[in-house]
Amino acid sequence: MNEKPFHDHLRDHVTDHVLDEVIKLAEKIQATREITDAGAESLAARIETAGYIRRQWKQVEETLPSLMAEARKDGWSAEAIAEQLGVTESYVYRRLREHTE
Repeated sequence: MNEKPFHDHLRDHVTDHVLDEVIKLAEKIQATREITDAGAESLAARIETAGYIRRQWKQVEETLPSLMAEARKDGWSAEAIAEQLGVTESYVYRRLREHTE
């Protein structure tokens, strides 16, 4: 009679169940880490891109008043300049006024 006692069967069953749950949890942790790592890489790339775009914009922004003045001299309306630049007319007028001062 090699049959195990009931409590040994129960212990084995519980151990198997706990091991299965631990493996599932480890897989979830791994998947979460992969998502987090991918998000971190994505965040770093987004920040780098945003920094590059911001630096480019700063360079363009410095030239806007003279560009707006040139467009006005060439017959462009403040409305047309604002529309092309994606700004308000009041922004165009303010920058033009600052440029002439």
